[in-house]
Amino acid sequence: MSMKTKEGKICIKPSVDGHGEVGILNLVTSGIIMTNIHEVNSSQFSNNATYEGSHLHLTEKIGLIIRIAISVVTCPFTILLNISVILAVKKTPRLQSKANILLACLAATDAFIGITAQPSYILFAAFQVSGINSQAQSIRSHWHDRALVAGISNSLLHLMLVTLERLVAIKFTICYQYIITEKNIKISVVSFWTIALCTWGMGYMTHRVVLYTAGPLIACCLIFIAICYVILYRETLRHKERIKTEQVAQQEVEHFLKENKALKTTVYVVGSLVLCFLPGFIVILSIKVDSLTLEKSDDIVGWSRLFTMLNSLLNPLIYFWRDKEMRKLVSNLFSRNSTVNMMD
Repeated sequence: MSMKTKEGKICIKPSVDGHGEVGILNLVTSGIIMTNIHEVNSSQFSNNATYEGSHLHLTEKIGLIIRIAISVVTCPFTILLNISVILAVKKTPRLQSKANILLACLAATDAFIGITAQPSYILFAAFQVSGINSQAQSIRSHWHDRALVAGISNSLLHLMLVTLERLVAIKFTICYQYIITEKNIKISVVSFWTIALCTWGMGYMTHRVVLYTAGPLIACCLIFIAICYVILYRETLRHKERIKTEQVAQQEVEHFLKENKALKTTVYVVGSLVLCFLPGFIVILSIKVDSLTLEKSDDIVGWSRLFTMLNSLLNPLIYFWRDKEMRKLVSNLFSRNSTVNMMD
């Protein structure tokens, strides 16, 4: 308790409980402590907001920047080349065979990855390298992961259809016109797109839904494609042996050579898929094997994602390499557009 003396000075006298001085000291001390706590919390919040995600090592940041640069360069070409394949098949009657129509449908799935998965990966990686980790993880989990799973599922389903078409064309030639019809192709393509988009939508419910739907779906597609190519390999050898030993009509030989050329194109497509998906398969395998810890490395997981997406760029390059007419049409289309731009 305080009171004035005769000299006008203020003195502190003990309160009723005899703790006047101690009470004021405690009040002052607690005020200082609360101020320090507020300053520490503000400093911590500022540090968390500014340096969030700064745990990346220098080598990881360099790898992330390299992956961003590769994605920025390849993303426009992935979209442009796949759309060029679709337009070339659509506008050229000579290219509108069942095999080429299915390859154009496969190109649409690759363009989908170029439009959705690749830009979202660029954003995710850019935020991560900038240190804004929460925003990066939000883009990865809510957009990129789901787009990539949907794109992979869609591509594998369409590749399975392409493989089935080659199997029927070479082994069940008589039934080809009854099985591989435009109606059946349309129904299959619409069904595959519906399944792929459903896997995207179900990803927002729970991760387990994707695990128990997209996982078995991708596995079944790969097993089906592998079995078909074993059958096709044996059937091709049988046809070649028959042509050598028997007198086969020239028309039948030309038909076989044409179908075999289309088969080789799909073999190259499957081969590029295996090469690009292999790092991802190894990462998935490491989750099940305790001795491997590859899934814990952000750098390895990042490169596996990039290689998976690059498959969508390799496919149209294979089509142009294997089909001279398609290559000429696309080059003429680009040269015509550049001429128009120069005139403007």
